[in-house]
Amino acid sequence: MNIYIVGIAGKMTAPLAVELKNLGHQVSGSDQSLIYPPISTLLKKNKIPVNKSLISSKIDLAIIGSSYKKFSNTRKDYQDILKLNIPHTSATKYIAQNIVKPNSIIVAGSFGKTTITGLLSLILKNSDLNPSYLIGDVVLNKIPSLKISNSVWSIVEGDESINGLDTKAKFLYYRSLYVIITSVNWEHTDSYNSLAKNLEAYKKLIQSIPENGVLVYNPDDLNLVKLTKFCRAPIIAYNKKLKFNTSLIGVYNQQNIQAAYTLAQFLNIPQAIIQKSIKSYKGISRRLQNLGTFGSITFIDDFAQSPPRIKSALDAISTAFPKQKIVVLFEPHASFLQDKDTISKLKDAFCKADQVILAKIPYKKDYKKQPRLSFKNFKKTLGSKVIYLPLYDQIYDYLTINLPVNSILIHMSSGGAVGIKTFSKIINYFKNKPLKG
Repeated sequence: MNIYIVGIAGKMTAPLAVELKNLGHQVSGSDQSLIYPPISTLLKKNKIPVNKSLISSKIDLAIIGSSYKKFSNTRKDYQDILKLNIPHTSATKYIAQNIVKPNSIIVAGSFGKTTITGLLSLILKNSDLNPSYLIGDVVLNKIPSLKISNSVWSIVEGDESINGLDTKAKFLYYRSLYVIITSVNWEHTDSYNSLAKNLEAYKKLIQSIPENGVLVYNPDDLNLVKLTKFCRAPIIAYNKKLKFNTSLIGVYNQQNIQAAYTLAQFLNIPQAIIQKSIKSYKGISRRLQNLGTFGSITFIDDFAQSPPRIKSALDAISTAFPKQKIVVLFEPHASFLQDKDTISKLKDAFCKADQVILAKIPYKKDYKKQPRLSFKNFKKTLGSKVIYLPLYDQIYDYLTINLPVNSILIHMSSGGAVGIKTFSKIINYFKNKPLKG
């Protein structure tokens, strides 16, 4: 088939494009004009053209990614697809129809789902079950983020957000049988206007599990515990007392492994395979990823944006490196960081940080009709430990001069090529800095 993907440079759509090409399809697509590594590298390496062709009747199927509304050229492509009556579907529905299998595992929750999905994919691969799977980011074990197989098994990361052509939470499009839920925090405030609406989506997911399935859940999340009463299937809380031999740091990563282990046990996967998979699992890119120690500074990259994620990441680092000062380079990308209530929760989230370098505060016109947040809001919450450096050259200059000896620099960002490039430049500076004496 000739398949065209609108919004091809997403973390879900780019791996999908690669897998579809591997399966023999002709694949092309469109996205914003500037696409950065690693997505640009992935598409170029696989010779998938982006923004190179016009919409025409030669296209057999158009897949519409969740980001298509963000850019003028992708919005136009979608309108042209409608005008030409080209068969089309959302990326979410395509995944539901082609990746989700009868023995379906869905991993949901406001944090931890990518790490758990990656580990379960590795466990099932090592069990020779040849699963189809969708993992929301790059697995450091160098397995693809997305795979379509002819197996009856699948593992899919189930997101609660609503965007693109979706009219409900992504995980509600997927057939459920075995479900893991880590948490039900109200994180996507751009998708749900209240905590109640957010919980309703999770309730529907739980109600969709058939009697012959299972719900594995985090017993520490009280709202989640209340929702388990709506499950027709058996429910199993993962055991927080279990400890695993792993290179992943932090209490939350132990809990992620506990969740995957509990389901793998339920599925009667041999203990030797489970333990071998856990020990060899390297985790997910930009999830407390240790990039090395150079010039006495340890550099860690992380995806954290919400207060619970920030707190869990810093708790993990302070436990693993108890004698080192923690400096955070924080890029407040997420839409919910436009909300004053969220900002007020950052005080506890950043309590383990010795210093917070705040990058440019973006302004999202379509978020909510409220006064634009400024550095004053962050300063009021974080006090003297926060420094605002809106220009990336300022960040580079400040950190290369002022980072304390024997400290940790953790970069917290949900994306943005300039920030990632700046962090890499800082690392390279310390890599190449001559040692004194």
